[in-house]
Amino acid sequence: MNTDNNKLRLRAAEARFGYQVAARLTEDTEHLPDEVVQRLKGIRHMVVDRQRARRQALARSPVLIHGHTATLGGPGESSSWRLRLGLLLAIPTLLFGLYALQHYQQERFVRKIADIDTALLLDNLPPQAYVDPGFTNYLQQGG
Repeated sequence: MNTDNNKLRLRAAEARFGYQVAARLTEDTEHLPDEVVQRLKGIRHMVVDRQRARRQALARSPVLIHGHTATLGGPGESSSWRLRLGLLLAIPTLLFGLYALQHYQQERFVRKIADIDTALLLDNLPPQAYVDPGFTNYLQQGG
């Protein structure tokens, strides 16, 4: 998170420096010949166009998401429907996984109780042991 703050500070400092240079160039254009002013204006437009193209290229550059390549372009991009479909399928998959986990835990609990019942029924206990309150408490405590 600290590196993100440093990156933001660096970008802000670069932007401030750019604005200061642009303001300084704009102030001093009155003293320059018209030919130089036109050349500077052309260079500024060229830099702005390059920056715009760079931002658009970054927006369309492929990004790796869970081992699959996706682009971050607009809704008209060919793989954006794949990304949306993947995100849409993630929710039912998560719900199915939670259901399967709950079912597994319930089955394990039932098997544990069945093992206890089987052990009790196969053991040589007198019938009076089943009605003894102490034995019932022992079973309830997980004996």
